[in-house]
Amino acid sequence: MPMYVYSADGHPVGFRFGDYIHDMGGDAVGRILGSHVYRLDGSYVGEFFKDTVVDKPAHNPRNIAPMRRPETVPSPGISFSRRAVVDYGYQDIFHRLAEPMDLSDEYRMAAE
Repeated sequence: MPMYVYSADGHPVGFRFGDYIHDMGGDAVGRILGSHVYRLDGSYVGEFFKDTVVDKPAHNPRNIAPMRRPETVPSPGISFSRRAVVDYGYQDIFHRLAEPMDLSDEYRMAAE
């Protein structure tokens, strides 16, 4: 069963289906392993915390091998109810799942 992924202001921006995060259209944009969130190209994005993808300090985050894009799944639809919003002090970074990879990143270049 899909679970919504929320922005920091409480609006649904995607949903989790299994280990993958999908946008509201049903296209996979990332994967969750434990609390770590990765793009499909394997680059580390941030942490999954309180149903939100956030920039939270993590111990030794590393990139993983790229993965195949899973099939598109049906969207659970728009959620009209907002969850209670609590500011935990972490920046919302869901948008980074869809950004093009920055090859100038020194760590990414060193890994290649």
